[in-house]
Amino acid sequence: NKTMACEGLLTDDILNDCDNAMVGGLEVDALFFNTADIDKTATTFHATKKTLMTNFALKAGKTGLLIEGIKQVHALKSELVKKEMSQDKWKNTFAGVILQISTDNKERLLEMSQGANVAVVVQLKWKGASNADAFQLAGYDCGMELQEAAWASNENDGTWGFTLASVEGYEETRPLITILETDYATTLTAFNNKFASA
Repeated sequence: NKTMACEGLLTDDILNDCDNAMVGGLEVDALFFNTADIDKTATTFHATKKTLMTNFALKAGKTGLLIEGIKQVHALKSELVKKEMSQDKWKNTFAGVILQISTDNKERLLEMSQGANVAVVVQLKWKGASNADAFQLAGYDCGMELQEAAWASNENDGTWGFTLASVEGYEETRPLITILETDYATTLTAFNNKFASA
């Protein structure tokens, strides 16, 4: 019975937890994934929640790629994109900083500029009740591509700023996806292991 699937009805309250007030910002490190490396047949979602992933799976031998940060140099944003002829979508944007312009890091930037299509996992400073909302995934449905990259020797201590974002016309079907594999500790271990697949 698919009749309720796209009716766009609110189904529950939108609540606030006064004992668990929101805090902005991300933990310093993030993970990038080539969308081609994600095993969507092995990835699982909650039975009734489209924005809750219960297992984030990569194809055999694949791994996420760490981008190290400090302070709040990385930021993630999700915004509504209104559509006239189809369902509304979500544009995700990851603004990041490459802290050193080593040759290896420039190679990664070059790869991004050559059309790498990536998803990003971040850990929020605010983690929700029982830390259940700590890990957020952007770009699972359609990926993100390099949109901006700029460097100047006399700005920002010589670091390299860049922006990955959903490509216009290929935005996401949901704002962000929470990853919770059993519990926070299990998910944190998976994150620290870059969700690597054996």
